[in-house]
Amino acid sequence: MDVDGLQSELQELVSEFGRRPYAFFTILGSSDESGLDLYTQNERWAFVKSETWHSLNLSAYVLWSVSDNGDLLWWDGSQTIAMDHRASMFVSEPVAPRQFIRLAGMGKIGKVFPPLEPAGEV
Repeated sequence: MDVDGLQSELQELVSEFGRRPYAFFTILGSSDESGLDLYTQNERWAFVKSETWHSLNLSAYVLWSVSDNGDLLWWDGSQTIAMDHRASMFVSEPVAPRQFIRLAGMGKIGKVFPPLEPAGEV
């Protein structure tokens, strides 16, 4: 995945939903704060790509969001994978991050997330 293309998509997502959609997801980007920095968080969570509980090839995926529950959202340019690595569970949707956040807000993303509050930045 081209990180520059991802950052463009994430800037549009932040413009539409804010940095903390549904007061649950944290959208990563360029930041001096390590918990918000795209590169730092991708390094931190890289080990999940090779865990044996899933058979996914995540080598082309970039982490773009971490939820309050520690759920990880990955994108490869054509599909988003939402992963609850603690429960060894994931869902895959053939959508970009903005559409994924829309679907999550409508409760249409499997059972990975709890019910979400209306969009808005906190």
